[in-house]
Amino acid sequence: MANVDKVVTNIPLIRESGVVVTAVAFTSDTTANDTETLIITPDVAPGNKIIVIISEVSGAGPLGVNIKAGGYWAGKAMTAGSVAASTSVAFIFQAAAHQDMDDNTIEIIVSPHTGEQLATTSAATWMCFEMPD
Repeated sequence: MANVDKVVTNIPLIRESGVVVTAVAFTSDTTANDTETLIITPDVAPGNKIIVIISEVSGAGPLGVNIKAGGYWAGKAMTAGSVAASTSVAFIFQAAAHQDMDDNTIEIIVSPHTGEQLATTSAATWMCFEMPD
C-alpha cells in the first residue's frame, strides 16, 4: 500500500476516553546526523493498517523516513521520503508489508537534516496508531 504524504497541522487527536493523545519525543540528541530506529510491535492482525505520524517541530530541516521491508510474502520496503521542516506527515501502511516474521516488529528509520539532531535541534516527535478491522 502506498503511503500518504499529506501535511497535518493543528489537528487534536483524542482517545475515546477524552484524553488527548501526546506525541513521543525522539531521543537521539548527542551527535549530529544520528538516525533513530523506531521499533513498533503491533497488536493488530498483519492485514490491518498502521498509521505513524512523524513531526519536525523546530523548523531545522526535513527528516528522512524509511520503513524496513517485512519478512512475509507481502514484504516490501518503503522509502517514505521526508517530513518537511515544521510539518507532520502521516504514513499509512499494512502491517504485514513491514513486519518481521520472527518477532512481528516493524522498524522505521528516521534521520535528521544534515548537521542536525532529532531530539534537540529538530525537536522531532512521533505517534503510532493501530487500526482495527
